[in-house]
Amino acid sequence: MSHGGGGHAAERYPEGQVLLAGSVLAIIGMYIAQFATQFGYGQLSMLVGGLLAVAATVAGANTTRKVAAYGLGTGVPSIGMASLGMGTIATLAGVSIPAVLISQFAMPNEITYSIPIMISIVALILGVVVGKLTVNPIGMKVPIMVQSMTYLSLMGALSVSGFCVAFAGGFTPDVFIPGAVKTGIIGLAFIAAGMAILHPFNACLGPNEDHGRTLKLALACGLITWFMFSVAKLDVISSIVSLILWALVYVSFVKQSLNDACDVLYTPELPKKED
Repeated sequence: MSHGGGGHAAERYPEGQVLLAGSVLAIIGMYIAQFATQFGYGQLSMLVGGLLAVAATVAGANTTRKVAAYGLGTGVPSIGMASLGMGTIATLAGVSIPAVLISQFAMPNEITYSIPIMISIVALILGVVVGKLTVNPIGMKVPIMVQSMTYLSLMGALSVSGFCVAFAGGFTPDVFIPGAVKTGIIGLAFIAAGMAILHPFNACLGPNEDHGRTLKLALACGLITWFMFSVAKLDVISSIVSLILWALVYVSFVKQSLNDACDVLYTPELPKKED
């Protein structure tokens, strides 16, 4: 299927299944990071939580591919960053809401364990609102815009929160705010996860685009994002594992790209001076 000027091949993996997998794995990763740290196994926070957060970036890249097929052009990077903008807002709101409920409505402290779900709910609501605004009054005539912005908001939120929770070692406000917000690591999540969501289709679009190849690059981008967070946390094991997995996936992507290409033309060295 190809709409407008997007230029991509048929959908090989149903979007709903990719989104479900990305959502479930990222949320599980956040809970593992929270409870692993809480019970004295903090080394698993980045190792497992960071790995599972990659699933959200892959699902986000998959949705970017689908909506960009309608001919967004230079809007491919823009919609990726919009995803992370909504995701960052949803993350901060989702982390803060339980604290308000506890202080203002005498809710039990255990409600803080619903933060990943809160983040997801806020992201879905925000995505619908922004999606409707892009249709009217902005006037983007893309049939799946509201749906896609909703999905991208959710995946952006789970990407940002997933990597930040893995870095901070938990999602409760007393851990997340000093560990991910005050340290500025949420800024790295915005940029790095945003690139992981927007770059794969932006790099692979064209008449010979292949769904599997694009998602392979999406996985590589997610893994290199995990590597960045592992290095930032000085987590040696996670850094090594993420780098090895990234190398394996990226080499596979390059091999598939060379195999699928009808010809490979190498750019010559630029002249040192004009003739």
